[in-house]
Amino acid sequence: MVPEFTTVTPQPPRPHVFLSAQTVTFNTLLSLRSQGAAQTPYNMHIEPLTRAEVETLSDPDRRYFEAAAALERKNTSAKEDLTSFEYCLKIKVTLDEYEQRARTKPSWSVLAVLINGEHRLWCLNAQTPIRVNPFLSHWVEAFQRMGRISAAKDSYAPASTASGGITTQEIFTVRTEWIKTLLRSKSKNENIALAPRVLHHACVRLGQISAFDIQTYVRMLEETGIYDKAHKLPTVPAEPPKAPAAKRTKEQPHNNASKQWKEDMLRRLNEQPDAAVQELTHLPLELPYLDFFTTLLTNRTLESLAIEPAPVITSYIQHSLRLIEKMAEPPTGADVDGDTNGSNYRWEYGKEAQSRLVRILLLFIKSLIRKELLGTEVLYFEIQEICVRYVWIKEVRDFRSWVEEGVGEEEVRGP
Repeated sequence: MVPEFTTVTPQPPRPHVFLSAQTVTFNTLLSLRSQGAAQTPYNMHIEPLTRAEVETLSDPDRRYFEAAAALERKNTSAKEDLTSFEYCLKIKVTLDEYEQRARTKPSWSVLAVLINGEHRLWCLNAQTPIRVNPFLSHWVEAFQRMGRISAAKDSYAPASTASGGITTQEIFTVRTEWIKTLLRSKSKNENIALAPRVLHHACVRLGQISAFDIQTYVRMLEETGIYDKAHKLPTVPAEPPKAPAAKRTKEQPHNNASKQWKEDMLRRLNEQPDAAVQELTHLPLELPYLDFFTTLLTNRTLESLAIEPAPVITSYIQHSLRLIEKMAEPPTGADVDGDTNGSNYRWEYGKEAQSRLVRILLLFIKSLIRKELLGTEVLYFEIQEICVRYVWIKEVRDFRSWVEEGVGEEEVRGP
């Protein structure tokens, strides 16, 4: 069920958490919409673990299995009706926060939260082969960050006397070694009798640092399409993909038919709004249609006809994403996704075809945000799906950074 929105008035910005996760994870994000009809995307951002939950992970002398058991006793995810993946996202957000704390206020409790948190995240996903583990990119990127940060160690807090003298450098060294251990592990029961302080002693005091080739796991991410291969980056096409003339239908607004099609659609929106909206949300992903949607929003046409604009746009984007998804495989000759307007849209397939249409869709979404026609909170689920499913496209990663950094807010408002 698509949540209702009473207006399209821009909402205050809020933080978003985008993860370089495997494509299998996006369904969980989408299911929130149908499971939480009373909740809007604005209320569904990812929160870290609660203070009580974090406290169960913060004892450096508590063994891993003891910390895991204590966390489960404090686990509030059942009360919040969270799935396992959503709970993993909470752990991931907590790890990101404590990584930042390690840079400025290193302490034994920070080390413990990072080590125990990584262990719990790994255990919750241990049944998934590492090649397709949804958090493999998290571990690879954390490993690489720790290496860069360790190389620039003078820029961070050297020690924290009050907390026992542990340093940022030491925390990151231990975390890096722990990530190596987890990636090599074959069972979630390995190493559970250890504790963060014991691991610190082995790595820092005894210098037990193992050799490790992170490129093995980088290649896994490349082979599964999560990362671009260094020698083959996607290029931006000069034009969006176009159907052969024989494939186009009379409904598509091209050349001289454009004006008449728009007039007919506006008339149907007024006289038969339900049928017209159904047709709108199942239109192909082409620039003339995107321009038409933008005009409808700019002129507030839908609102003047008592039609909520947000569900129309999000439904259209979701339909477009389903079309792009099905383009991964060769067409079977059948119409896709139950189109009711008779359009046959699958004239191309493969990653390059998907990439082109994703870029077009990103331009549309970015335009909506820049012009404040719809806010990021309204498009939250659609943005999340694109940034998870198509993270292998460079423009998607650039778009994710653009949204996270709030560039759109500055561009709209100006100086």
